[in-house]
Amino acid sequence: MAMNNVNAQCCNEEKYLKYRMFDMSWVEVKEWLEKTDTVIVPVGSIEQHGPALPCGVDSYAGYYVCLEAAVKADVPVAPLMPYGYSCFHMRPNEPGTITIRDETLFNVLYDIGRSLVFHGFKKIIFSTGHTSNSATIDRVIRALRYETGALCFGWAADTEVFSSMCADLIDGADQLPGWHAGEIEASLAMLVCPDSVHKERFVKELPHTPDWMPEGSTKGSGSGFGFEYKGFPVRVAMDQQEYDNSGIAGNPLLASPEKAEKIYERMTSLFAEFIKGIKPIQVEIKKRDFPERY
Repeated sequence: MAMNNVNAQCCNEEKYLKYRMFDMSWVEVKEWLEKTDTVIVPVGSIEQHGPALPCGVDSYAGYYVCLEAAVKADVPVAPLMPYGYSCFHMRPNEPGTITIRDETLFNVLYDIGRSLVFHGFKKIIFSTGHTSNSATIDRVIRALRYETGALCFGWAADTEVFSSMCADLIDGADQLPGWHAGEIEASLAMLVCPDSVHKERFVKELPHTPDWMPEGSTKGSGSGFGFEYKGFPVRVAMDQQEYDNSGIAGNPLLASPEKAEKIYERMTSLFAEFIKGIKPIQVEIKKRDFPERY
């Protein structure tokens, strides 16, 4: 998904322009560094989300959350990294997913971080709209701190994590509202990229337990790793088509843009509050240069 497509549908409002590093000259970046040493790095993914939502919905969501929080907390936002770790969404009959390997994602995000530290940022928040990027981001933020001294954070801008904090705004609490192409994600798409949503294709679909799992197993989420054995959590590598029919894991029929406005107002306000809390933290950088940048 090209950056200008993300901008065109959801993130080109005038209020965002001064926060987007993508649109700044070095003069504006330098002005930001005189005000703050904190920056947000949005991370998304390109993966099929069933027949009704665009493959870039995680990137749309991740970028939107970052820009809304940036306006509220007054910090700049680095350009969106639109590709992520989506290997288990590579379905043979439902094309569109473009995945990158864990090590590739690590290297890209690490180099982004080192570049930002080189220019003077000391606190970096990697905010992902795709849950499966989180394990890689954990490694990135630790590596950057050990190497440079920068204080880096991983923030979940995805609905799987946040759904429990907006239960009062959800209609299908027992229908995986925060999972793949479900109630919350479809609501967000209707709000920020409505031209790419095919509402006539909305159907309710929930994951099923693969036949090969031992008796007593239950696949109750859209995770590409997790299931339960007699109530005990277990992890195994699965591809989505093993437990999901079309890429939907939830009920998008319950979605609405009005719902997204309320949910994401709460989400971005919490994010902005966190950012304001870390801005005053004093950080000493022990290695600013990036000689390995070749």
